[in-house]
Amino acid sequence: MNCIKSTILALSIVLSVTRTYAQTFTKLKSLDVSDTITAAAVDRPGELYITSKTGQLQHFDKDGKLLSVYKQPSLPTLFDPRDGARLFAYFRQTQQYTYLNPSFEVSASFAFDSTFAIEPWLMCASGDHNIWILDAADWSLKKIDVKHGAISTEVELSALARESKSSIIAMREYQNFLFLLDANNGIFIYSSLGNLVRTISVKGLRYFNFLGEELYYPTAKGLTFFNLFSTDSYELPLPAPATFSLLTDERLFQIRGKTIDIFDVKP
Repeated sequence: MNCIKSTILALSIVLSVTRTYAQTFTKLKSLDVSDTITAAAVDRPGELYITSKTGQLQHFDKDGKLLSVYKQPSLPTLFDPRDGARLFAYFRQTQQYTYLNPSFEVSASFAFDSTFAIEPWLMCASGDHNIWILDAADWSLKKIDVKHGAISTEVELSALARESKSSIIAMREYQNFLFLLDANNGIFIYSSLGNLVRTISVKGLRYFNFLGEELYYPTAKGLTFFNLFSTDSYELPLPAPATFSLLTDERLFQIRGKTIDIFDVKP
């Protein structure tokens, strides 16, 4: 019996170890933009979007060609390029959410119905064409059935996530999970029914992203990947430290200040 217990314990330890993987990165080019980059994201096809300090949102292809520029009086509170065809933007100040095409032209815009939330802090699109809302007034997550104008799911946030609304800086749905980024506490992962299924405790995160079935986020050593279904994790060393490091199937974008370094990626 003791032998069996020891074997199980050893297996548990092995499974909990974070592995390190290596890929080959070949630098293709460096781009300099006109102002400091304050946010960055990639869509599922692998194209890059950056926000500058002066308030421009720019869209580049995988090789760094500038495709379009968004110039409006105010930038969105939350921007998610999603699949690259139907970009999502939420504007907290005006309580509107908008869908944009790849050229940043508005394809649809909606005023938020205040009957659903008193203080809609963040909002994101769901895979079934509905909307998730974080209501900071009562610390609830609500999924809105847009077609029928009704709340289909409503749950309270965990106590840890309710510490400070200003630290909750991003929300995205992916692979039927909802992800909430709290800069003070890490990433909260909720099921499609709004149940908290996992917390990734990393302080000071500014962003996260996805690649296939994996969530990834920056750490001191590079990027840490977490498989959403097997829960395996591993670390990927990067060529250099960066403010933002975004990996796709074909490219690595590393961003510092006004500079974008673009790398080809090979296993």
